[in-house]
Amino acid sequence: MCIDAESLANSHAAVDAQGQRAAHKYVEQCAGIERTFMQMATSEDSGASPWTMLTSLDRPYPISVQGHTAKPFCFRIVFYAPTSPGTAFDLLANILRRPEWDELTESTRIIEHLGPGDAIHYIKAKPVWPTSARDSLLLSHLAAVQVNGARAYLNVSKSIVDDRVPEISDLVRMEAGIAGQLITRVTEEERRAMGLAGEHWCKVVQIADGDLKGWIPKSVIKFIATQALPRSLKKVCQQLAVLPPSSESAILRPATALSGDASTDLIKTTSSDVINPILAKPHVPILRRNAVPARSRWTMWLRVLMRYATPAVVAAITTLVFQMILGRRAARRMS
Repeated sequence: MCIDAESLANSHAAVDAQGQRAAHKYVEQCAGIERTFMQMATSEDSGASPWTMLTSLDRPYPISVQGHTAKPFCFRIVFYAPTSPGTAFDLLANILRRPEWDELTESTRIIEHLGPGDAIHYIKAKPVWPTSARDSLLLSHLAAVQVNGARAYLNVSKSIVDDRVPEISDLVRMEAGIAGQLITRVTEEERRAMGLAGEHWCKVVQIADGDLKGWIPKSVIKFIATQALPRSLKKVCQQLAVLPPSSESAILRPATALSGDASTDLIKTTSSDVINPILAKPHVPILRRNAVPARSRWTMWLRVLMRYATPAVVAAITTLVFQMILGRRAARRMS
């Protein structure tokens, strides 16, 4: 979508007298979604847990998927990744790399950087037969938090409405309540208790809560929860296993430097840079590269057709053969 500088200038917050950008209206919501997500991510430890187990895997990486007892499309996923928290957070929080490991995501875009750790993201999801393709517009918030006295990393998002990204006629706009990940370090005692080999492991609690809108058969929801999600998380664990482990996040480190040094080049504070922070040319090839190639889309559809259509075709052919045989027998009897 093409956005001219004048329309963006009218929609953005003003720059104050010191040249610092005024708080964006969505930034004020970040504290609230962080608090809500933390309650959902840690609710398993409470006496009355709203989660019920849907599926679990022990090897090669421990993965469990739980469903919310009162919400049909709300999942709590807990998995253990063979790396340190900072490395896992930097991959999972990088929206432009999400299509590399999430088999349900077709493409992603950064609509606007709101400040260190905060942004507006656009995600286009792949269609899951027989449903339509879907997309979402999200407020994303990244932060370092304290969990049980130790540093942890939080990546949380929530749906918003922005006139710059209107709904598209052939896509269903999903509404995400609260979604994201909480990443903590796995202690040596926990590794021994779970039989995890190696020194570097982290625990990821992921929440996916939303309204997919439109018609969604229960079979599709079951497929996503019990097959698509575990496969995506297994893939991301395989990628993390070969990356250098780091306890510190490289994504949030520049944000810390920004707060202490106003002259940093991470985010410019002049009015010209604030007006159009997302449409700079370096972003264009990245966004195009995230789109799934046409051949991959055809391959995906072929797999779906083979999975769901093949049994029906076989049944139809079998019925036709039996009808032909019965017809011939009837003709012989009449003759």
